This record gives sequence, C-alpha cells and structure tokens, in this order.
Amino acid sequence: MSGATVLFLTVRVLHVLLAAIWLGCTAFIVFFLMPARAKAGTAEAPMMGAMTRAVNAFMNAVGGITVVAGFWLYWHLTGGFQPELSRTMAARVFGTGGLAGLIAIIIGGAVVGRSWKKMEDPAPSDAARRRVTTWALVMLVLQIIALVLMAIGHYV
Repeated sequence: MSGATVLFLTVRVLHVLLAAIWLGCTAFIVFFLMPARAKAGTAEAPMMGAMTRAVNAFMNAVGGITVVAGFWLYWHLTGGFQPELSRTMAARVFGTGGLAGLIAIIIGGAVVGRSWKKMEDPAPSDAARRRVTTWALVMLVLQIIALVLMAIGHYV
C-alpha cells in the first residue's frame, strides 16, 4: 500500500470518526444537557460555568478538524477541484454535505458558542438559553444532512 493511500485512508477515518463524535455531542447537548440545565435551577450557572470553556474548545476543535479533513477529501475526490470532476453527481452530493457541515461549524462558533458563554452567568437570560437550544438544534439538523449526503455520495 502506497504512502498516498495510507494518508488518504487515515484522513478519511479521522473525518468519519470526528464527524460522529461532533454529531453525537451536539445531539447530547440538544436532547439531554439543555433539558437537564432547565431543571437544574440555581445549580445551572456553576454547572454551565464549569463546562463552558471545555465544551466550547472541544466542539470547536472536533468540528474544525472534521471540516478541514472534509475539504481535503473533497479536494482529493475532485483532483484538486478540477471543474469536470467537480460536476459529477458524487462531487455535488459530497459538496452539498460539506456545505452543510461548514454552515454547522459557523453556527456553532458564531451563535451557539457565544450564547453558551452567557450560560455561565449567575442568572443566564432566557434568550441565551433559547438561542443555544434552537441553534444547536439547527446545527444538529445540518450535521444530519451532511452525514446522510456523505453516506450516499458514492452511490448516487
């Protein structure tokens, strides 16, 4: 097996593994953490304060590496973004999935991450809570779209 093949397979495994972790963490936040936070009462702020820096850094790192690895894989698929290869159905499906992932990471950093930081205040606002919950759900939907498109990309 050539070095190029080993590199390709390593990046692909890394991309898939980190995408699964990223999506799983987002689902955990949407379906378990945020509802539990709502029931925590006065314990909410210390809990969120303890988690804020770690969760933001982790999600940004996992999402960022996933997206960068995806760009590299797309570059590899299209032979360096050659127009004739970029027009294939597989490239369009993978590209659309990649766009969904890119939008998810932008929403995660620009909206969810910033609102999440406000959750560590002693009395976080309802608006901050709603923003985190709503936009994390949007992020999750985009991640699911990316996952589905990546899963079918070679078969359409």
